[in-house]
Amino acid sequence: MQTLQHIPIWVFALLIGLIALGLLQTRTRKVRARRLLGINIALTIFTLVGVTQQWRPTPWLALALLSWAAACLLVSWTLGQGAAPDGASYDPATRCFTVPGSWLPLALFMAIFACKFVVGMVSATAPGSLHSVQAAIGISALYGLFSGVLNGRAMRLLKLNTRQSL
Repeated sequence: MQTLQHIPIWVFALLIGLIALGLLQTRTRKVRARRLLGINIALTIFTLVGVTQQWRPTPWLALALLSWAAACLLVSWTLGQGAAPDGASYDPATRCFTVPGSWLPLALFMAIFACKFVVGMVSATAPGSLHSVQAAIGISALYGLFSGVLNGRAMRLLKLNTRQSL
């Protein structure tokens, strides 16, 4: 209980915000490309900042960034090759995508939050335990994987716009 008292209030606000944002993703909705990409860009930056903050004071920052980027790009590209989800469409007249509801974004938001929370707690309670090259590579790759899954999903949706334009 004493540990919970040291957690900043903004962490709980962020959790509530991510839950709300994730729950919105469970419903079919119409969105513009800017909004579709905005969430992905924000969460990609969130994971990248996490990697940078975690390993900036160590000699493994470059390796951590490389691990994050490799995982993010590989997963984004691999998942981006698939077809758009069933029920997804693009309307050129309104320039909006119809995005089917999915629980995947909520699950990913919670996984990213949980991972960053655990890493933060371990860093605070046992500072030296994460200062290894294995932790830098593994945790950074995990953050990259999360970002890659979200970005791959967006890439599949954006293909609808390209196909309609041809």
